[in-house]
Amino acid sequence: MVVSGMVELGPSKWMKKATPFGYARISTDKQTADDRKHSDPMKKPVLMRQMAEVNAALKVAKLPQVKKANWFVEIASGRNPKRKQWGALRQAILDHNGRAFVVVTRPDRWARDVDASVEALAPLKRQGIPLYATVGGIQTGTTDERRPTENFMFLLESGFAAQTSDIQEVKALTAAERQRSEGAIPGHGRSLFPFARMDPLDAYRENVSILSLPGREGTITRLRDTVASLTAPHGMAATAVERLRKAENERIGKLSPEQYREWYDFRQGIRERLIRAGHDPWAGKARTKPGPIDWPSRALMRMVGLYLGEPWKYKRPTDAFIADVMENYVEYLSDKDKRLRAATVGKRRKQ
Repeated sequence: MVVSGMVELGPSKWMKKATPFGYARISTDKQTADDRKHSDPMKKPVLMRQMAEVNAALKVAKLPQVKKANWFVEIASGRNPKRKQWGALRQAILDHNGRAFVVVTRPDRWARDVDASVEALAPLKRQGIPLYATVGGIQTGTTDERRPTENFMFLLESGFAAQTSDIQEVKALTAAERQRSEGAIPGHGRSLFPFARMDPLDAYRENVSILSLPGREGTITRLRDTVASLTAPHGMAATAVERLRKAENERIGKLSPEQYREWYDFRQGIRERLIRAGHDPWAGKARTKPGPIDWPSRALMRMVGLYLGEPWKYKRPTDAFIADVMENYVEYLSDKDKRLRAATVGKRRKQ
């Protein structure tokens, strides 16, 4: 324990003979591909690293390490006050006979919400159970050992994490609103399959009459297989044909014949541009392929995506606008693509 004036930092001496209870957590969206291979949280690499880091830090501090039975690990948001393992940990340590403390890597692993953090710590504090964060060596106080500065630091870090989450969420919403105001689609839409042997939409339109055939000849399965076969390779998977059917029925129901023809011709023109460019900005992970990156094509699809997806809601982009997008494509790229392009150009210059 380091004493600086009236400020105490680091673990208390009595903790060397106490029982540690460990808590490790990661949010669902922070898992890696390796993590997703394991259903048991205790076997997920990222959580195994958290546990190893905690025990390594405890060893350096000459404190007892967390036994396997005293680890509480889960995949959950730190803003969720009803986390199962979080609640189980608190109950287990309150039921424990003897001195004990909770240990995490950082305060934000305990909670990313100040109110929830304070509420969860209150019963532990009354029973003389502190919470120790190995990164920074911050230990919360108890009724017998106040540690007001460290309490403040712990809650400050939890609050900062919560504020960061709020800011990120607001930024994401603001970016999506800005993109829509610009006429741009946030994220990706459906591929136009520029590498397919036949346009899936044309394959569907030419064979949708299959559904009107009697008996087994007129099944959705046969239509799916037909579209998939006609568009292969790099065409539409059979499982995606039903989604295409629903989208086409919605367009036909909401557009007049003239409006539908205008949309269809526009879509064909965009698809032909992608074929010439040899790039599919919205390539899927199944049977399509992206081809070499073509930045004008990526900017183009970003700016026409809303109309392609919901032509009854959005106006058809003019030819003059399309020409401007293709000429000044950098201005129309998404923020993510701008960063990717800058990094790509930077690498080429270094070579």
